Amino acid sequence: ELGSPGGNTSSQSNMRLRVEKSLLLTPLGRSGNQQLQMEECGYMAHAWSRPDHQLWCLGPRCLRILGPRPQMDIKNLTEPHTNGIAIEGTVNRIMFQLQAGADVDCRGVRLSIRCRNSSGAKSSDAADDLTSEGVTPVEPGRSPFFVKRFDNGNSSHADEEDNTPLPKGWEPRNDVSVDESSVTSSVIAPHLEAGKSMLLPLDLFRPLHQTGDSPESDSCMTSYEITISYRQVRTIKGISQSSDLGDQVVVIRSGTVTWISPFTAEFSPINGNQKSFPCGIRHPSNMVQSASNDPSISSPLIAADGERIRMRCHLKAKELGSKVAANIEHVLNENEPNEEQKCLYSSADSNLFFAQSEQGSKLSLAYSITAETSANVSGAMCLGAISIGWKPAGLSLSSEIASTDGNGSMLDEFGLAHGPLILSNIAPMKFYGPRCHVLDAPFKAKMLKCPSAPKVGTPFRVSYQVTNQTAKSQTLQLSMNGNQRGDTVPASSSELLIAGKMQGEAQMGPWEEKVFSFTFMSMIAGKVSRPQLSVSSGRHQTWVINEANNLSSQTLFVLP
Repeated sequence: ELGSPGGNTSSQSNMRLRVEKSLLLTPLGRSGNQQLQMEECGYMAHAWSRPDHQLWCLGPRCLRILGPRPQMDIKNLTEPHTNGIAIEGTVNRIMFQLQAGADVDCRGVRLSIRCRNSSGAKSSDAADDLTSEGVTPVEPGRSPFFVKRFDNGNSSHADEEDNTPLPKGWEPRNDVSVDESSVTSSVIAPHLEAGKSMLLPLDLFRPLHQTGDSPESDSCMTSYEITISYRQVRTIKGISQSSDLGDQVVVIRSGTVTWISPFTAEFSPINGNQKSFPCGIRHPSNMVQSASNDPSISSPLIAADGERIRMRCHLKAKELGSKVAANIEHVLNENEPNEEQKCLYSSADSNLFFAQSEQGSKLSLAYSITAETSANVSGAMCLGAISIGWKPAGLSLSSEIASTDGNGSMLDEFGLAHGPLILSNIAPMKFYGPRCHVLDAPFKAKMLKCPSAPKVGTPFRVSYQVTNQTAKSQTLQLSMNGNQRGDTVPASSSELLIAGKMQGEAQMGPWEEKVFSFTFMSMIAGKVSRPQLSVSSGRHQTWVINEANNLSSQTLFVLP
């Protein structure tokens, strides 16, 4: 009803608007006089509803009241300690803290999880977007997934999708989805009181890399999104309203996890790729006229059948926040047939010098392996298989956080442990040495005698033994005065006198064994370099002895 006071429509006065209450519509479409619930009235206010003293000339008054907002706060307690890194081979726990609002109760708290795995590095924006296209698939059998402790009556120990082995006592979660079309949820708490908090552990697992390829080429990232839904009921002076009231609200948190292996391994032959005694192997890298005879240039690793190769392995633990990712329990040489010599390292026997690994520290080990052509049909074999027994570096929350946990039913026997969990049945990690081409050698060569510390003015002998392993006659070219690079070394000098056959040819019959001996006498004490011996095969044009490949073995330390 519009009009002016006194019914005079021509007078200059303010207009008034009167709206009959019976014509108002509620937000739910009901009309008439009625008592509305607070949640129903809280969504909107009528634009023209005003007290009598509010003048029409001021225009309509609008008040926007937002819908119910969740007052729960979700905090990731693990990420500051791990920087979003997870360790392969063990269960990784992400601990969340759910904090209820000061004046609301949370009833029927439910959890749903969405995750997606991608291989290789990608931007952080693409990682957080679970719906992004073009995601590179992960290696089959090594996809990370969420797990949980299984009941005693359940004997499943493998992921049903790709038959991935799981640690004993764990099984995949059934409330995890990859898209919005198949979202499932589970109840995690029937009631969380106002002002209280609870701890929510979520566990992930990814199997170890157990092939001969480099694990660094298989980087993986897991993007996840957790959704907490519950009914939010307001409290008045600490007393909650009826349980059938409240608003259904949702809280969403997302994050990413980058997977790493706990250790890295570096293998190298102790004497280098090029040997002093190549035994006439017919390989391009061992040819006398080879274009790449410089020992500083890397060459493929080759060995003669039956040759004993000494290897060195450097193990280094990766970083996990301010700590190392894992500690080494023991190291085994899987290719060693002797059980007593199989163990290369044990922390139980070595607590004095390597009880706890630190960031940047390395564990260096040495072992030997016999090259055999029968090990592989292609003539190539891995120089060693190292098995590492390990346990992750444990992380634990402070006891102060546990005292604020109003609902401890989500915690298991691991308690406040988070990050990589220390399990009792962690699978060992295996590293395989570099691949070596094993070939049949027409000769067998070795050093018979060389004193470790000769004396000044005292003659000493250095002897070499060469065996013809073929049924053919062989011609050997011998030189003590030079090497394959054309350098010359005087047969005798003021520091070292030499007696013997310095240069010439030697004939060898089938299966014959010959010894080459040289007599030396040093005129000074200290570090003295002796000439390099080179023996080549005239038939195959390959090196039988080539000491230029290992200059360190030609140094003598002469005593006064």
